[in-house]
Amino acid sequence: MAQLWAVRISQQKGNSVKRFAISIVCGLAVAMLLGAVAYADPPNLSGLWKIQQSGLNGTTGGTITIQQSGTGLVGQNAGNGNGFTGEFVNDGQINGKWHGPGGAGWITVYVSPNGHSFNGTWGYNGRPANGSFVGNKVLPPSPITAAGTWKVAVAGNANQSFTGLMRCTQSGKAAVCRINNVAINGAFVTRDKIRAKWVSSGRAGWFSFWFNGDNNSFNGTYGLGPDTSKPEGRVIGQRAL
Repeated sequence: MAQLWAVRISQQKGNSVKRFAISIVCGLAVAMLLGAVAYADPPNLSGLWKIQQSGLNGTTGGTITIQQSGTGLVGQNAGNGNGFTGEFVNDGQINGKWHGPGGAGWITVYVSPNGHSFNGTWGYNGRPANGSFVGNKVLPPSPITAAGTWKVAVAGNANQSFTGLMRCTQSGKAAVCRINNVAINGAFVTRDKIRAKWVSSGRAGWFSFWFNGDNNSFNGTYGLGPDTSKPEGRVIGQRAL
């Protein structure tokens, strides 16, 4: 009987070891699959980019060219001789290194889901961040439309009713938008400019905004009362959806 129990215990231990080994293998397989899915399809950043940088060295602007192959990237600024290499660590983040006449160091880049913009920080090797940067991809012109969702901000301390997400529909030249409790009704007066009237909680005025060539951003002004009144403030908008 003792030998029989010994055999059974041995078999149970063996089965337990096998099950444990199988569970580890399966767990590793799932983890590897999830890890692969996490950055299997990053956006493609290849193309020309406008960059603005700020930090301890002041504020500068420039143009860089990026070439991407899979998850790897190579960038070059022909104007100052700086270059960088990087790798997507997930669909929205790149870790890389830069080099140039002024030295070498690290960069961390956070990319928008559509691959049209990014922001990040950079520093010298072995040191904390020295500055930050933002980049916008130079896109070919597209047909201008107000339709969609826009992230709008007011410049300065003006009327914050125009800050937030503005949702617009368009039919022909007519455009109808709404942001917070403000209703905006207008129409294109030129190919890239809308003139409109707004109403909100018993107040009313005019609203005018014009689109940039990439149709992904606009600048605008607004005022109270008739459209002959002076502007009360200025807004900027960036396409959100």
